[in-house]
Amino acid sequence: MNKTIYLSIILISVTFLSSKSGVCQSRDHDERLIGKWTILFFKDADGKLLKNGFQGKNYVDTFFENGQYSIDPNFFRDEAKKNGINEPIDYSSIPSFSWKTVNNQILSIETGQGSQEIRYGFLGDTLIFGYPNGHTRYLLKRK
Repeated sequence: MNKTIYLSIILISVTFLSSKSGVCQSRDHDERLIGKWTILFFKDADGKLLKNGFQGKNYVDTFFENGQYSIDPNFFRDEAKKNGINEPIDYSSIPSFSWKTVNNQILSIETGQGSQEIRYGFLGDTLIFGYPNGHTRYLLKRK
């Protein structure tokens, strides 16, 4: 009788632990991405640095544990100024997106206009995105 109770407790514990949201969530969200990442630079398909205005700006991309993804509001502010819009930005209107991963190698970002899939990998504390056009983006994990 004691063996039956003991086995039942183990079975219930395993079932409970495997159904917790944190455990299930990690299958769809590579935990290594969660946190804040500072954009370092971009390279083109030939490996040459792209001068696209991101260098030195310290823009931050944030991947939240709940599957939300946000882009640094300062990026939107700077883009507006670059396009001649000098009014203050309504930060509450800055979109946030959702994200998930596939096999810990493909990042899928869902926007209001569809989804984008990006290859990714890590080199130490650097996150590297590989885009379909051959460009790569490098981001440093913030501590």
